Amino acid sequence: MARKAVLEGGKRDEIIGTAMKLFFEHGYEATSVRMIMNEVGGEIGMFYHYFKSKDMLFDCVVERFFRNYRERFEEMISGCDTREDFVRAFLPMYEKSMEEFGQIRGNVHWTVQLALHDGTLQALRPVISGLIDKWKTADSMPSDILAGQLLYGLSATIHSPEFEKMDEAEKKDTILQFIGRILG
Repeated sequence: MARKAVLEGGKRDEIIGTAMKLFFEHGYEATSVRMIMNEVGGEIGMFYHYFKSKDMLFDCVVERFFRNYRERFEEMISGCDTREDFVRAFLPMYEKSMEEFGQIRGNVHWTVQLALHDGTLQALRPVISGLIDKWKTADSMPSDILAGQLLYGLSATIHSPEFEKMDEAEKKDTILQFIGRILG
């Protein structure tokens, strides 16, 4: 018998939210469908009503993770009319994100960490592209390419040991200098 399509919301969303919490706390391998459903207060059959497999659920968790992060990022940059505004808003969000990620890092395999990192950069790419368009740079290169260069370069910068040793003013200056090198 064919499965009915399940719309967003309700118990399905609760399962995804609970799975995200458990995957990040215990890791993918150590989190069972039974653990998720015990936390939700449902039976295993309910799980299979919404998802074909744990892998399918994990895909939904990752999709929500990126969507939530992108939405937070979009909200953060909505008032960034200048590069300086962006850096002032970006650094606190980065620090908070790293703190949140630090809580789950030990439980997530390095390959998943890399996939989350790359997925985050890809999710932010259109947002940064829009910000570059808003800043009206003189560069003739398409904003999507510039956004990729900016995101991957910023990622390399902010994840370097040297950056971690800087005080807040040095971090701001470093990011502004980098943006200036990419965008002119």
